[in-house]
Amino acid sequence: MGLSSVRVKSPERRDRLLLVSALAQVLLTLLGAAGESLGMEKGLKANTAKTRTYSLFRQGCMYYQAIPMMKEERLRPLVERFAELLHCHPVFKEALGFI
Repeated sequence: MGLSSVRVKSPERRDRLLLVSALAQVLLTLLGAAGESLGMEKGLKANTAKTRTYSLFRQGCMYYQAIPMMKEERLRPLVERFAELLHCHPVFKEALGFI
């Protein structure tokens, strides 16, 4: 996870950093899956490619970067599908249920 050059004094802090990193990776992967299920990946790949060219994580990163400039008619379905995918997983229901 790229922590070989990072100096962290307490193991608790290191564990929290790893937890945040793992949650961010899972959330970005789910965002990529939401975009792919809506067919938004067609705008990310070359028109000659028949298969997925970017991983779901990479697609999620691209969608996340595009959110500030994304038009609402494209953003709303993406966010709604992302919320549906989050509600399907019991781990997120328990972890993020209070939000």
